[in-house]
Amino acid sequence: MRLTKFLIFLFLFLTLPVFSFAADFNSNYKAEYFLQESDNKISSRVKFTIDITNLRSDVYVKKLTLTFPEDFGIKNISASDNNGQILPTFTTDKNNINLLLEFSNPNVGRDSINTFNLEFDQDNLVQKNGNIWEIMLPTLNRETRNNYQVVLHLPQLSNKKISIAKPKPDEINGTKIIWNNPSNKTIYITLGDRQFYYTQLGYHLKNPQVIPVYADIAFPPDTLYQKTYVKSILPKPSLVYIDSDGNYLGRYLMKPKESIDINYEGFVEVFIEPRDDVLAVSRKQIENQKKYLLNPDKNWDLKDKKISGKIASVNDIYSYVTNQLTYDYNRADSNNIRFGAYQTLNNPTKAVCVEFSDLFIALSREKGIYSREIQGFAYSENKRFRPLSLASDILHSWPEYYDINKSIWIPVDPTWENTSGIDYFSSFDFNHIAFAIHGKKSDYPLPAGMYKTEETKDITVKAVDNKIDDILSISIDSVNLPSAANDKGKYQLKFSLQNNSNIFLWSVPVKVNGKSISFSNSEKIIPELAPYEKKDIVFDFSFDKVKRKTLVDIQLLVLDNQVLKKRIMVFPYYYDLTLKFSYIVIGLFFIFLVFKFVKKKL
Repeated sequence: MRLTKFLIFLFLFLTLPVFSFAADFNSNYKAEYFLQESDNKISSRVKFTIDITNLRSDVYVKKLTLTFPEDFGIKNISASDNNGQILPTFTTDKNNINLLLEFSNPNVGRDSINTFNLEFDQDNLVQKNGNIWEIMLPTLNRETRNNYQVVLHLPQLSNKKISIAKPKPDEINGTKIIWNNPSNKTIYITLGDRQFYYTQLGYHLKNPQVIPVYADIAFPPDTLYQKTYVKSILPKPSLVYIDSDGNYLGRYLMKPKESIDINYEGFVEVFIEPRDDVLAVSRKQIENQKKYLLNPDKNWDLKDKKISGKIASVNDIYSYVTNQLTYDYNRADSNNIRFGAYQTLNNPTKAVCVEFSDLFIALSREKGIYSREIQGFAYSENKRFRPLSLASDILHSWPEYYDINKSIWIPVDPTWENTSGIDYFSSFDFNHIAFAIHGKKSDYPLPAGMYKTEETKDITVKAVDNKIDDILSISIDSVNLPSAANDKGKYQLKFSLQNNSNIFLWSVPVKVNGKSISFSNSEKIIPELAPYEKKDIVFDFSFDKVKRKTLVDIQLLVLDNQVLKKRIMVFPYYYDLTLKFSYIVIGLFFIFLVFKFVKKKL
C-alpha cells in the first residue's frame, strides 16, 4: 500500500518548524527576492523553488500547506508544479492565512523529484528609512531542509551600497547576493553608508525646595558612532560640559519652587564604522575611564551568584545572556523596577532590555572586560521583532565593551538578537541613537524622555534623507593680556574659548605665535568641545631681549583661523628698573615735601 503524506509548513517571519516525516524526503529550497525601485518606493517579488526527493518508494507528497502571518503582506500569488499551474486554496486561522496547494500528478518512486514553485509580491520586505534601505529575510529552520539557498536581487540602477550583511554572503555578483545554507534565523541587510535622524526632545525640571538648586540634564552626545547637530536648545543652559563618560550635559540654575521646560532640537547622523575624528580622543579617554569601568555598581553586581558552564570571552558572555534570558513583552510598556544583574538571574524569563544590558555588563566586569551601558532611542518598525523596553517615551538599552586588541568601543545588542534572530554581536546597525552613557554609574545621567513632571510625550525621532550642514563658529572673551611688558618678565595670555558651532569639535588646535616671543607651549589641543561649551585657556610666555622699545604682535589661532591679534610694547628690563627707580625717587621727594610742609606749619 502506498502512503500519501500531507506536509504542513508553518511559514513565519522567523522560522519554519520541523515537519514530521523528514527522514522520508530530501528537501532543497531556493528563495529568491527581486527588488524594484519606482517613484521612490521599493517593491519586492518573492520566488520559492522547492525540490522534494522521495527517499522511499511507498511515500510521496500529495498536498502542501503554507501558513503566513496575516500582516505578512503577500498578494498576486501564483503557484505551479512539474505539470503546470496549481490553483491555491485560502483559509484563515486566527492571525494567519493558510495557503493550500495540491500537486496535480506527483512523481512516485524512490529518488523521484517533485518541484514546487511559488511566487508572490510582498510589500513589507524592505523598509526605506531616511537614507537607509533595511531588508530582513526570514530563513527556514535547519531541520526542515537539506540544502537551502537565498538569493537577493537588488535593483539594477540603485546607487545604494551594501553596508551591513548578516550573515556574511557567500557570493556577491553585481546586484545578486547569495547565501548558501544560512544558519541565522533572519538575514539582515542594509543599503546606504549612514543614517540621518531629526530629533526633538523635551525636558521638564521642577525645584520643590525653598532654596536655589541646579539640575544637570543629558543632551544627545557625540560618540564614535554618531554625530550630533544642535539646532537649538531653549532656554540655553548656564553651563555646558562633558563628563568623564562622554555625556553632553547642560546645567540649569533653579530658583525656589521654580519649574523649567527645556526644548532641544537637532539632528543625529549614525555610522556603522567608528569615526576617525573621534577615535584618537576615545583611546586617550579610556585610560581615565579604566579607573571605574570594572566597578560592580548596584545594578552590575552578581554578588554570590555562580554561573554554570565555561564563560571566558566576551563572545561567551554575549551568547550566555542572549540564550539564558527570555524577553518579557508584558513588562516592556510599563514602568517596572529595574532588577539589576543579580535579580535578573533569579528571573530569567522576566527580562527587558535593561536586564539584558545589566547582566552583560556584570559578567563582563567580573571577567575584567571594560563595559558600559548606553541608553537611548532605537528606531524600530516592529516592536515585537525589535522591542523597546524603557517605558518613558519608548527608550532602549544596550551595552558596549572595550576591545583591548582593537582599542575601540564595540556596541552589541543581546536583546534584539534574542527577539529577532539577527546577529548583533559581530556588527551593529543604523537604528541606535545614544542619549546617555553609563560607565561610572548605572543610573546617571538620565536619558532624554526621563525628565518628567507629568505624563507628556517628550521624544520625537524621525528618519530623514539628509542632515543640516556643519556651522563652525568660535568666539573668545575675557582676554587677559598685558599692553606693555619688559624683556625679562613672565607673562600669561588668559582667555575663554566658546564653541558656538552646531556640532562638536574634536582635537581642536589652539596656537599662539609672534616674533621675539618665547612660549612654554605654543599649541594646545582641546580634545573635545561641545556646542555652547566654554573652556578657559592659559598660555605662558616671555619676550626675547630687546635694546629699545619695540612693538611686538601676538596672534591667537583656533582651528588655524586667527581669532586675536594684539600689539604689545616691549622694552628692555633696565627701562623698567629706571622707571621703578624714578617712581621711588619721586615718591621719596613727595614725602620729603609733605614732611617739610607739615614741619613749617608747626
